[in-house]
Amino acid sequence: MVEALGISLLEIIFAIVNFLILVGVLAKFLYKPTLEMFERRRNAIQETLDNAEAINARADAKLDNYNKHIANMEEEGREIIRSAKLKAEAQAKDIIDEAREEAVALKLSAQQEIEREKQKALMEMKKQIAALAILAAEKIIERELQASGQDEIIDGILEQAGTAGWQN
Repeated sequence: MVEALGISLLEIIFAIVNFLILVGVLAKFLYKPTLEMFERRRNAIQETLDNAEAINARADAKLDNYNKHIANMEEEGREIIRSAKLKAEAQAKDIIDEAREEAVALKLSAQQEIEREKQKALMEMKKQIAALAILAAEKIIERELQASGQDEIIDGILEQAGTAGWQN
């Protein structure tokens, strides 16, 4: 029946054998190398993905480390500010205390100076009063006292004036 169509059985067998040889040659020289190339490519892609995953894991670890480091630095910054604030407050207190001490010392010095000036003014006033008293006594007696007598009279008047309350 195949011969009725003009095809010989020998040609069909020859074509089938040629086809099988071609498939065998193609499988040996083309299919296996292509599969090996695809396998190498798949392995390279898998290796690249594994490397990327490892790099991402390291990057995440570094990011966590940096975040912790930043948090520590922020805490250190707050501690430095807190410490500086405490030091500034202590310095301000020291300055205020020192200023108060100086004010007390100035006040005491001023009071002592006032007291000295008061004593000086009282002594000057006593001398002037004594001089006026002698002048008045000379006018009353109308005579001149000798120098030794003047000193005794002045001392006596000053003593009486001191006990009578000249210092008040």
